[in-house]
Amino acid sequence: MLGHIYRLIAEFEQSHGVHPNLLYLNRFHSEHLVEALDTAMSMSDIRDLLKMELIIDHDIMHPHVAWTHTANKLAS
Repeated sequence: MLGHIYRLIAEFEQSHGVHPNLLYLNRFHSEHLVEALDTAMSMSDIRDLLKMELIIDHDIMHPHVAWTHTANKLAS
């Protein structure tokens, strides 16, 4: 899961010239992400590590990334 997310980030950066600041996941994806990192990490720790806000929604079929000015303001 983590490798897939890093590929999404790299592809987004290459296409748009900016690091994405939103990661869309469903609950299943988020659980796998925690397992891939360290189960002691909180979602806040993961958000800080990835430098992105996490959007968790059961309707999301596949993880994807995006950039928005609003999320960029929240992070600063």
